[in-house]
Amino acid sequence: MQASVVTLKTLCLCSRVILVPILMVKASRKPKATQALPLEKWVFYRFGLIAARVGNFAAPMYAERHQLSTPAWRCLAVIARYENLSAKELATKTSSDAFKVARAIDLLVKRQLITRNPDPLDRRRASLQLTTEGWAVYRDVERFAIRIEEHLVAKLPADELAAMESALEKIDAQVEDLLMLDWRALV
Repeated sequence: MQASVVTLKTLCLCSRVILVPILMVKASRKPKATQALPLEKWVFYRFGLIAARVGNFAAPMYAERHQLSTPAWRCLAVIARYENLSAKELATKTSSDAFKVARAIDLLVKRQLITRNPDPLDRRRASLQLTTEGWAVYRDVERFAIRIEEHLVAKLPADELAAMESALEKIDAQVEDLLMLDWRALV
């Protein structure tokens, strides 16, 4: 059956919104009411599966070696990349809800992996930074994450890797545009 992508629609799976291409089927062959489009052809569904599977592989490492949950590790990594973040900025950059981020921040402060310092210009805002111990934990998990990524892309020639990175940049930009829309605009 020939198909082409014509529009996007949102689909909630595993409590995350995933963009799904809606396929236009040839007019001569209408799908049966009980026939579903193949999930394995939905790019963003596959992105979600790949991310979940790699995350499930990596989580035991930082849980066993550093007693970190996935949200805590994600927050630690984002703070390492964008130091001096506020909790609100951290929630945005991790795409996590404020409650999960607050719990992760509390854990990381308690474990002395990050500091939470009041902003001298705005006392309502706290700046989050890694401690020396936080950097040591981050570097340990970072080395592991780099090895995972090297394994995942090992069979991709340089041109395919460059094309994938380029495509991801374009998709990421489109996601930013999408976030400016009301979901009802795509229904």
